[in-house]
Amino acid sequence: MDREELKKKMDLLKINPNQYSLYGDLKSDAIILYPNYSKWEVFYLDERGGRNDERVFLSEQEACNYIYRLFEMSQSVAKKYGLNT
Repeated sequence: MDREELKKKMDLLKINPNQYSLYGDLKSDAIILYPNYSKWEVFYLDERGGRNDERVFLSEQEACNYIYRLFEMSQSVAKKYGLNT
């Protein structure tokens, strides 16, 4: 999937847009998809500007699929334990 498809799927999951950035905008406390030349970086940007859990992918599709799985899994855990209700 590409960024447009990912955005639609994130909307269906009802993920708050403040929790991610798909076009390289660096906003804190969010998962960032950052195109860097021929690579795609995915990381959590903390409130101090630190990159955490950084992953590098060779294609947009791989990076988008990874982000989708992250949020899908986090929603599954939240539902299981009654979080964010």
